[in-house]
Amino acid sequence: MPVVADETSVEEMAGDDPEVVAMLVDLAMDEQEHYDHPRETRAEVQRRLRVAPTFMGENHLLIARAGDGHAVGVCWVVIYDPGTGLEAEIAELYVRPEVRGGGVARALVSDALALMRSRVVSFACVWTRDDNPGAVRAYRSAGFAPTEQVVLTWLPVPDR
Repeated sequence: MPVVADETSVEEMAGDDPEVVAMLVDLAMDEQEHYDHPRETRAEVQRRLRVAPTFMGENHLLIARAGDGHAVGVCWVVIYDPGTGLEAEIAELYVRPEVRGGGVARALVSDALALMRSRVVSFACVWTRDDNPGAVRAYRSAGFAPTEQVVLTWLPVPDR
């Protein structure tokens, strides 16, 4: 019989809990069936899964410079391991207006992907608006694509 919410308590995990780790492995195994990416065995998931109270990340700022040495573009890459293996995000991509359309964004994103590959990142994402066709083109040409997942966001604003 299912447990109803009135009979359920919620607590923050403290220490190691094999039941929780087993549930997270089950989740990873179930979820990978829904997405078109390399499959992992249960042993591979168990080996990489680490539940820790904190995790650290890295910031990498890749700078595109014109021939005269002036910065014309920046790509901010964040790499982190939340306990499920290395993940990355292109947090920001900016190219000065006067050089847009000249391949600067493509070069920056290409170098960002090379960094991610060298670090054996297993998942990477990028956020942009659909009304920013230059960014969408740069990301799509590098291999980023819409996902099967629904992305919902929450912001701490009044009345939400």
